[in-house]
Amino acid sequence: MTIAVNGRFLRGTPTGLHRVARSLLDAARSQGLAAEVLAPTGVTDPRVDRILAAPPGLAGDHVWEQLVLPAATRGRVVLSLANTAPVIAGRGVVLVHDLAPLVGPQWFAPRMRTYGRLVLLAARRATRVVTVSNQVADELRARGVTAPIAVVHNAVADDVRPAPAADVARVRDRLGLTGPYLLFIGWADPRKDVATAIAAHLLAARVMPHQLVLTGLAHRNFAPVTVPDLPGVVSAGYVDDADLRALLTGAAALLYPSRYEGFGTPPLEAWACGVPAVVSDIAVLRESTEGRAVYVPPGDVNAWAAAVLAVLHEDIRAPAPSTRTWQTAAGELVSVLDGLR
Repeated sequence: MTIAVNGRFLRGTPTGLHRVARSLLDAARSQGLAAEVLAPTGVTDPRVDRILAAPPGLAGDHVWEQLVLPAATRGRVVLSLANTAPVIAGRGVVLVHDLAPLVGPQWFAPRMRTYGRLVLLAARRATRVVTVSNQVADELRARGVTAPIAVVHNAVADDVRPAPAADVARVRDRLGLTGPYLLFIGWADPRKDVATAIAAHLLAARVMPHQLVLTGLAHRNFAPVTVPDLPGVVSAGYVDDADLRALLTGAAALLYPSRYEGFGTPPLEAWACGVPAVVSDIAVLRESTEGRAVYVPPGDVNAWAAAVLAVLHEDIRAPAPSTRTWQTAAGELVSVLDGLR
């Protein structure tokens, strides 16, 4: 039987978990997974096989997911790859990337608490649950999920590799980067803790001048984060994949002082570009980085400043890139689905 894929996640610009979902879907199909991707009105992604009409308005996609999709796929396995799923589907598999809105509601706009509860409800009602780390699997079990849970770790796309020197030079010139710099991805997400990165940058810059580049844009789903106009702090805004690879390749290091993650892929992407990653010493990042990153206590500005200086002195080097691929991850996902058909 052909798997039905909940294609609601294919609307809009792919970031974060939506990139993961796209990578898994593409790799699974390349391995022969028989899947029909269904999406609501207005989704134009070429992965979609069939459009089902969705009600108008901001809530239309949610109504589509909860009512229209299960009505159209009755009796079939429905695979949802981006946290939420139709809770009345008879046989559903949901990929839960994290429980951040429930773990840290202060990081999000109030409405995201409802979203977090919907994610948990989808997991509780699913026939099978897939998640990206042992930490999230444990969080799900602790919150009452009794369905079998499979852990499928994220991977790095094959095209994430050191960027050509010309691309690095172009991005440096556009952003006015005149010397060594550190990269911070996703500054507008409060759990990423840009405040610690900035404080460490300012402290270390007294000893060794450098710049700190922040990527990302404010989003209505997050609690507000304010970044003051400070010396050496460069706001790059949203950057596409090509520019992100160039920024990673040219950086002295990636700073990743996050307080919570479901997995945490950017450090692995940094390694793929030949760049070290300095990350928070939290269990999930030790899991995702295979115990091979530089770990610093979250929120310890002095320790982060010391790590920054070590990077700038080239005392810290990037380890070998992770060998895990999306093909491997997709094979693990397909094994879960095979058990239901």
